[in-house]
Amino acid sequence: MGKAIWHRIRLVAYSLRAIGVLAMIKGAVRWIADRELRAVDSGFDARFGTDTNAALTPAEAAIPVARRRGAVMYLPSMDRDLAAMVAALEWPAERLRASTFVDLGSGKGRAVLLAAMRDHRRVVGVELSPVLHAIAIDNLDKVGAAGVLRSPVELIRDDAAAFALPDGPVIVYLYHPFDEAVAAAVVARIHAALAIAPRPVAILYGHPRMQPPWPPDVLGKEGVLRAIAAGDRHTRHHRISWSIWTNAAWLAARTAAAGVELEPDPTAARQADRDRGAARELEP
Repeated sequence: MGKAIWHRIRLVAYSLRAIGVLAMIKGAVRWIADRELRAVDSGFDARFGTDTNAALTPAEAAIPVARRRGAVMYLPSMDRDLAAMVAALEWPAERLRASTFVDLGSGKGRAVLLAAMRDHRRVVGVELSPVLHAIAIDNLDKVGAAGVLRSPVELIRDDAAAFALPDGPVIVYLYHPFDEAVAAAVVARIHAALAIAPRPVAILYGHPRMQPPWPPDVLGKEGVLRAIAAGDRHTRHHRISWSIWTNAAWLAARTAAAGVELEPDPTAARQADRDRGAARELEP
């Protein structure tokens, strides 16, 4: 009982700092009235005996004090939201198998484990919180013992803003794990890695609730990454949204300038169609 009370107190304190009094009150009323929004249990924990459902504030997760203001409370990714994002990416199966799936701000590891149930070269979770990282390791042991993982998994306790992008095609999963400033630092590292070794990169950005999403120019800075798809899931009072960003157009332009031919990329074709449609709308 005491632990539950302290959790509520910390949740209120976090919400006051993150969104303010009025938005917190409105959000609390809507949350109480919205059963689907409260239902973060997809059956994952019941199936594997894991701990991924319960939310934790940055203070409860023992995020270092210097980084706590830029942190966002832990909320689990929903299985169906991640599945919708991967489907919207439309990478060929061969590229998906060759890709590294990286969850930055991986929390208790649900998205990492869901991704590892698919075919990737490897799946990596990067988490700053020692509390969440320890829970994720325990969850990995339990799901691994069930024999359902198809890709190797690596869990790293590290700062997402300092993480080096792996070689080869990369899918970066971001479930709104930190604030805009940290996100900008992550994007800057992606740009730096691509300047050294151009290759296909995608960002799957999920935005659960409470705080506003990052402005589009955070992920789309300098046009290296462009949004190619977006979707959402509506509950009674809320919208859980997501968007897909890739460097397909940038990569095609860069390789064309170098006189190198690439195999057709469906994401680049979709972006070209979007650009042509936007141009037609501007015609008199």
